[in-house]
Amino acid sequence: MESNIIQHLGYIFTFLALSVKDVLWLRVILATAQIILGVYQFVEQRYDVVFWNAIFTFVNMYHIVRIINDRKPVKVPNEIQDIYKNIFFNLTSKEFMYYWNLGEFCSGINDNIINKGEKQEHLFLILEGEAIVNQNSNKIASLSRGNFIAEISFLTQEPATADVFLDKNVKYIKWNQEKIRHFQTTNIGFWSKLHHVLTRDLIKKIKS
Repeated sequence: MESNIIQHLGYIFTFLALSVKDVLWLRVILATAQIILGVYQFVEQRYDVVFWNAIFTFVNMYHIVRIINDRKPVKVPNEIQDIYKNIFFNLTSKEFMYYWNLGEFCSGINDNIINKGEKQEHLFLILEGEAIVNQNSNKIASLSRGNFIAEISFLTQEPATADVFLDKNVKYIKWNQEKIRHFQTTNIGFWSKLHHVLTRDLIKKIKS
């Protein structure tokens, strides 16, 4: 009778694992279910089933540790705290720093950074100074710290629709677009978050 209770308890935990959305909790509950069922099979002397439950439990424990490590926050430097909190807030600090370190820091003085009609290889984010957006020789916008440049080209994969000039001394970070798009196949969750960041920036520009 007691062994039957243990068996049903294991199945209950298996059901609970299938009903939760968070991957970490799913792994924890599923590992618990497998341990309970392993105990039941041990009592029943089904050592072959115990063996397989032990393997499943080990695999789940490995992923539990990996997920916990992935979710551990990392230190965001003070000089870019505002960038993280205002722009990349939907990323974990670890995801943000990983993405940030993929970029290349640059500076320019009165440079024509983007030409209308040209396909863009990079995505830019202004850190200091101002960039001027011109269309048909007319100024249509000015961009400062925290504004992306070439995000439309990145999202649409089409050539630039305007010219962008760096006014005086501008510091910025740039990312290779093809390298970022690689996340579409290697890390769809991260790609979705980044796509949301760029879409939100674009909507903000359209409304302003």
